[in-house]
Amino acid sequence: MRTGLFGRDVNKAKSSQSVLFLSGAQHYLLLHVDDTPLTLGNPGTDWNRITASLLRAGVGFSAVRLSFLAEDPRVLVIPVDDAQARLFNITEYVVAADPYKFQEAVIVGANEGYYGECKFQIDTATPNYVKVDRNLLKGLFGKFNPSRGDLVFSKAGELLGIMVNGEYCVMLNKVTPSRTILLGGEIAGQQTGQMLSQMADRLFAMPIRLQ
Repeated sequence: MRTGLFGRDVNKAKSSQSVLFLSGAQHYLLLHVDDTPLTLGNPGTDWNRITASLLRAGVGFSAVRLSFLAEDPRVLVIPVDDAQARLFNITEYVVAADPYKFQEAVIVGANEGYYGECKFQIDTATPNYVKVDRNLLKGLFGKFNPSRGDLVFSKAGELLGIMVNGEYCVMLNKVTPSRTILLGGEIAGQQTGQMLSQMADRLFAMPIRLQ
């Protein structure tokens, strides 16, 4: 919720699917910023309340923090503690320690339900990212068209990264939260507008092909 024209409350909500993964000793849920109500822009939006409910099969928790990753400002993580991870009772993926050794991978649609095989091109000019070779896509289920927010796995089942746009995947061998929003009903003092503006500046400073 934020304050709109004439002091009226403006509410936005979004429901998205996510994946649980382990990096070091910390459990996270993974999201692309476009799968949340937040928008990177300049000027950014000052929110008064941001909450997140984590739900699966009758099990639910309220998230405490939402963090932007240093690896890419469009990638967000929600920390989950050990007890919550166990109660969700779902497959938890491990981040590949050396994702660049896998030139073949599987892309799973974040919301469209497709998946398929692909090959990556490694470009030393864009460290931490790999480019999907669209000439070597092989759809296995559904209308296969990799896009932002899709998850990328090795064939051995390790989490490699997340698509930040239709061509590039950011690798998650390092998970480094940069800016964090403490979620709740009174967050106006956290200056979320300034934070979202800074994340937008980071994005627009990237090479055009990564944006």
